[in-house]
Amino acid sequence: MFDPGTALAVPPAAASGIASPDWVTIGLVMAIVGSFLLANSILFRRPRLLVRERFGQETPKFRSIREYIFHRLQVNLGFGFLLAGFGLQLYGRHSPLPPEMQGTFPAMWIGLVVVLAATLLLVSWWWSLFAFRRYVRQYCHTHRPDFEADLALAREVGDLFGLTTHADDTVQSYLARVRQEVCDEPRAASRAAPPLELDEPELEEGLA
Repeated sequence: MFDPGTALAVPPAAASGIASPDWVTIGLVMAIVGSFLLANSILFRRPRLLVRERFGQETPKFRSIREYIFHRLQVNLGFGFLLAGFGLQLYGRHSPLPPEMQGTFPAMWIGLVVVLAATLLLVSWWWSLFAFRRYVRQYCHTHRPDFEADLALAREVGDLFGLTTHADDTVQSYLARVRQEVCDEPRAASRAAPPLELDEPELEEGLA
């Protein structure tokens, strides 16, 4: 006779692996992931690009600042995974596995570590964009940039905040939208004073 409870029961070996996994192996995997994140966060810029920038033939891209923020977050994640991995290895040395779990490979736990690292990287990439926009807004609130003198910079700032050009856009209208988004400036139409409307008797008295 079919017993649903028996069919859904977890095997004793699997249940033991979930309750007391191989912390040494998991810690080693976390240390490897942390080392990879630290190595990936090191920025190696091409010497030819540095020489061109030094002679003024090429200017660094504005979006590269976001990459610096992201790599800084990667350093923090890498150190976090590395320290957690070392801690789990020390804990595993003092918590031996049960006899039935000797020699098993904690594939599920390693998969969770990889998924956690990928999720944190995606969150860090999103956070780098949020932090970059906040830093740009803070700077533009205290230092009003002259976008007319540097249209390339204005275009990069607009791309950073997701501003697209319209079919009827002019240079001034696009710059006005950039300032409204970044510097929180009101539109030019709202700053203009409304025209005065005088009645005809008042106008006649003024001309008399």
